[in-house]
Amino acid sequence: MKRALGLGEIMVQMNPTEKGALRFQTLFERHVAGSEANTIIQMQRMGVECSFLTAVGADEFGKVILSSLRSEGVNTYGVVEDRINPTGVYFVQRSYPVPDKTMVFYYRKDSAAAHFGPENLKDEYFVDLDLFLVSGITPALSDSCNQAALKSIELAKKSGAQIAFDTNIRINLLKTKENAIRVLEPFVRKADILFTGAGDMAMLFGNDSEVAKEKIIEMAESAHIIVFKKGADGVEALVSGKRYSMPSYKVPVIDELGGGDACDGAFLASYLQGKSIEDSLRYANVAGAITVSLKGDIEPLPDWQAIETFLNVHGAGEKRLLR
Repeated sequence: MKRALGLGEIMVQMNPTEKGALRFQTLFERHVAGSEANTIIQMQRMGVECSFLTAVGADEFGKVILSSLRSEGVNTYGVVEDRINPTGVYFVQRSYPVPDKTMVFYYRKDSAAAHFGPENLKDEYFVDLDLFLVSGITPALSDSCNQAALKSIELAKKSGAQIAFDTNIRINLLKTKENAIRVLEPFVRKADILFTGAGDMAMLFGNDSEVAKEKIIEMAESAHIIVFKKGADGVEALVSGKRYSMPSYKVPVIDELGGGDACDGAFLASYLQGKSIEDSLRYANVAGAITVSLKGDIEPLPDWQAIETFLNVHGAGEKRLLR
């Protein structure tokens, strides 16, 4: 079985039962979510043995997160329980002020995860590892997280693992284009598999999409796979100089949070398990489509059976998935 390790912040998500401005919401559902954790759980559901590195508060929300990871089969030996700093929380606002779009409001300052540092890493976490995953959120959280992410990449490469990195820019953390490039460039350059999208490339290199694409390709000097996520327009990939494209599936969008993470996880799980690039992109599209059609980041993430059912209903006839 292939093995993957992720690093990142995982938080409690408060998602209102109704659409509209948060000030009018009185009922909320409690979910667990975080970009890298979403991706890791997607991979776990698709047959990759996964572990996760993070810190949570020694509080009730921290217990919820640990329980959620363990219930998915994700190994939590690298999760720190912080007795000083709290678990991060964020609130979701759906379809306001832009219909069918989701806004997020974070309460994560001085969270436990933001205090995770290189001193929390152990060499044994990286033994017999096939893939290490991190995104642009983690190095933007704090200097200690940045250093932990860089050291993790060093340890993963030493063990022979591939590095997967999603630019995943959060403007509220990085603030400016100059800071975004300063923080993210070392990770883009070290990635073997890079995920990005139009919004992130525009933030880094401006609104000319073709120029931005060429600049990210040039920066990703170690990447043999670059996946360009285009939302409703599907996904593209550049693999050792060869271009691939896969259209998306049209589904009703309930909550687009987590769709890109599901896409990353399904692609990585498929690729690690020997699927072709075309199939890996197809399954990535399916995972993203299923996830955005329901509330919550983790709950909708599909396993192989759900992906096969989706494709059969959509006429693709993918009976070979479960062989």
